[in-house]
This record gives sequence, C-alpha cells and structure tokens, in this order.
Amino acid sequence: MTSIATAPDSITIHALLRAMASPAITLRSHGAPPKLSLVSPTLHDPHTELEAPAGSILLGLGLHPAEPKTMEVIRKAAVAGFGAVIIKQYGRELGATIAAADQAGIALLTVDDEMGWLQLDALVGSALNASAEADSSLSTLGVGDLFALANAIAAMVGGATTIENLQEQILGYSTLPHQPIDDDRRQGILGRQVPFLPENAAQYASVFRSRGAVRVKGVDDAMDRLAIAVRAGKEPLGSIWVVDVNGDLDSAAERALVRAADIAALHMLRARSAYDLARQQRADLLRKLMEGGDDATLVAEQLGLRRSGPFVVAAFQPAMGQASEMALTRLLDLVTTECETYRGGAHCVLVGTTVYALFASTDPSPFGPVEALARRVTERSRVSLAVDLRVATGSAVMTVSDINRSRHEADMVLFMLTSGNDSSSYACAQDVRSRLALLELASHFRKLPHLLSPAAGKIAAHDAESNTEYAKTLRTYLDCSRDSARTSAALSLHQNTLRYRLKRLRDLFGVDLDQPEDTLLLWLSLHVLEFS
Repeated sequence: MTSIATAPDSITIHALLRAMASPAITLRSHGAPPKLSLVSPTLHDPHTELEAPAGSILLGLGLHPAEPKTMEVIRKAAVAGFGAVIIKQYGRELGATIAAADQAGIALLTVDDEMGWLQLDALVGSALNASAEADSSLSTLGVGDLFALANAIAAMVGGATTIENLQEQILGYSTLPHQPIDDDRRQGILGRQVPFLPENAAQYASVFRSRGAVRVKGVDDAMDRLAIAVRAGKEPLGSIWVVDVNGDLDSAAERALVRAADIAALHMLRARSAYDLARQQRADLLRKLMEGGDDATLVAEQLGLRRSGPFVVAAFQPAMGQASEMALTRLLDLVTTECETYRGGAHCVLVGTTVYALFASTDPSPFGPVEALARRVTERSRVSLAVDLRVATGSAVMTVSDINRSRHEADMVLFMLTSGNDSSSYACAQDVRSRLALLELASHFRKLPHLLSPAAGKIAAHDAESNTEYAKTLRTYLDCSRDSARTSAALSLHQNTLRYRLKRLRDLFGVDLDQPEDTLLLWLSLHVLEFS
C-alpha cells in the first residue's frame, strides 16, 4: 500500500528558525518549548484578552523589555497556550525577561529593531505556510536558492520559469534543457531585468489582480505565459512566469504554480530580510555622508567609496500630494534599479520625500548621461507608479568631504524647479549657477537684512499691500538690460504702460537707475526678495 504524504500540523521552534533562515530573528530562551502551531501569528493587543490556538506565536507589538508589563504579558501568553512570543530588544538587557519566559515555559525570540512588524508577520506566516506544504520537492530546497526553485517549478509545471520581484528584476530562472524560450526571456536573463515593453503594465496588472494563476497571451513573436503573483499574506512580493510553448499547460499546472508561489514567498522573504538589514545600515551611512561632517572619510570607507572623485549627487522628488509611503518605497526601488543599471556602484537613499543617488567616478563634463537617466526615471515613474518627478543634480565634487555640497546644490535646484514658473522637470547646478548664487545670497541677506536695498523693501511691501507688480516690472527691466522692447514682450505689456510704471517707481520710491552701485544692489535685493 502506497503511503500518502500528509501535511504536518505543528513545527518545532528550531525547525521554524531554519525555515526562516533570517539573521534578524534570534531565540533567547533556554527551555524546551512545546511545538508551535502552523496558524498565522497573533498580534499583541493590550485591550483584548490573549486568545489563540495552542502553540501559536505572539508578535509583541508595543512591548518594551524594560517595562514590567512585558514580563506579565509573557506569563499570560504562556497560560493562554501560546508557544512563543517575539519582541524587540531596543538595546536593553534581557536577563529578567528571559528568566520570565523560561519559568513560564514559553519560547522568547527577539527581532532586530530595524525590521518592521508587518515584514516580520509576513516572514513568519510564510514560513509556517511553507512548512504545512506536503510537497517536499519544493519546500526542502536550499535557503534562498531561487534558481533551484525555478528549476523545480519548471520541471513540475512543464515550462521555462523565471521568478521576478516587484521591480521586474529577474531573481532566478530555470536552466533545464529542451525547454524552449523566446527573445523576451532571453533579453531578460541577459540583463537580469524584464525588457520595458508597452504591454507590460496591462499584463502585470492582470497577474496582481488575480489570486490564482493567469494565462497571458504573447504579443507578436513572444510565447504565451502562465503567471502568478507571489504574496506574503496580502503583501505582494513579486511574480512567477512559466513559458507555455503550445498553450497546453492544464489545470494541474495551475494548481502546481499556486503551491510554488507559497514556497517562493518564503524564499523571497528570507532573502529580503537579510538584504533589508544590510540596506538599512548602508542607508544610515549614506545619510551621514550626505549631511557632511568631520567623519565623512570614515563613512565613505565603510561604504566602499574611494576618497577622491569626482562624485555627483542627483535628487528625485515627487510632485506634491503624490508622496504616500508606498509610493516613496517603490520610487526608491525604481531609482536604485535605474541608477545601478546606468552606472554600477551607484548608492541611493530616501531622505524625507526625496530620493538621492550618489554617483562615483562620474565624468564631471558633460552632464548628458545623467540627464538621460533622469528623463528615463521620470518617464518610468509616470507610467508605472503614476508619480510625476522633478530631478536635479548638484555639481561634481572631487572629495568625499564635499559630497554634502553637491547634495545641497541638488536641493537648491529642486527648490528652484518647484517654486518657480519653470515647467522643466530636470535641471543641473552647472546650468543654473547664477541663480544658485542668488539663492545663497538670499540666505545671507535674511540673516543680515540691513544689507538689502531700502527701496526694494518698500517696493515689495507696496506690492503686497496694493496688489501691484512694481517689483516684478523693475526686476524684469533690469534683467533685460533696460531694454524696453524686450521687457514689454517678457511682461506682455504695452511700452507706454512700462514707461508709466518706471515713472511711478521714481516718484513713489525714489528709484534712480543712473546710479550704478544703487542699481546693482537694488537688482540683487529684488531677486533675493523673490526667492524669500
């Protein structure tokens, strides 16, 4: 009689840790806890009774090891039948907390402070789901080995397989012989990135809308695909695509792909948890480098940067109202992918609502390649994220200690793009050097207001009170080298109207444009007040 494999209903704490294979999660207690249930983890809620099936895992949101209530919750969780509780350490000693867990007979685990609770929930949940799978051909693959997983799926489903993340990067692909592929797959494997095609958006949307496998018709010479979204709970992680050569992959193949997606979620979460911790550390270092300081050289060495450049900082900022947390996260991934494709070794970080990219060994002249990159990122952001961007680059600097200056200039250029009347979505410091100098002057004039031309202050106050445009008129007139025809065209005014305004400026504010020093100070002050 042939035995039929059955899914397990429990798992040991050590088996669960092996399944997650995450350096962020550590077992702290010393006792022999009961086996853990394969049900999803329970989130700690201080306002409800602790209740869950025996052997459940409690995620200790809001529990701090220094607070007595944490040990009380651990004891109550053990009484309620929980098998394990996970908390964050927050840099505190855990002696008393571990002792409380050992005495209560419950496993105590800690997770690194940098890992989010939602990600932890997804990681633990996926590990438990994968452990419940009876199909050992998938669940026993090596930790994070997405290439081996792709081969296993290709053999089980019957077609060449690729596994992708949300940025359409290819994380793993099958290499089984005699499974045909097309040019789209071939290009994707060579560049480890799905080719950017007009039909991509609609195809991926159909895959992520569905809870099961989706049949995707090939366009032109491309073969059909059987695809499925990879999720941890409700959180999308990526997708699996199987080439359907003759369009004959059946319902059994669809069911196999559904099982494979659960296992792929665990593999992707394993890899992401380790990657996210490393990325968080690099992001913290990069932020310090952008801020500048005496330790810039030391920080640069930890990032693997050389001491000499040139270095250039580019800043990518979404339009107002388009900066949700999810949009910013996806924007960071998009910018990182595009920048690393443009030049290996690019470093990207999110600060506030702006994504900064640091390019090393960039030819300081010309800036054409960076501009082309900026325009490509802007276009892809608009199409795939529905987010409009403004992009700015600072000047090239030669030492790591000056990287913060390039970042500062990029910020100033962004300010000009967002606050002026210019509809451009890209500018670099080199092209707007004079306006940047005026912005710097504006900051000094704000600190030393007595340097401003008295006449400029009076004109600005009068315009604000009377809703007139004397400041703009005079500033434009001086910008146009006192050329009446050019000024009238720039302001869409009749020349008689311009002459009348200039006469009123003399009468109301005593403006004398025949005094060179006064005129220079007045022109600078008008621009400074405009930026202010």
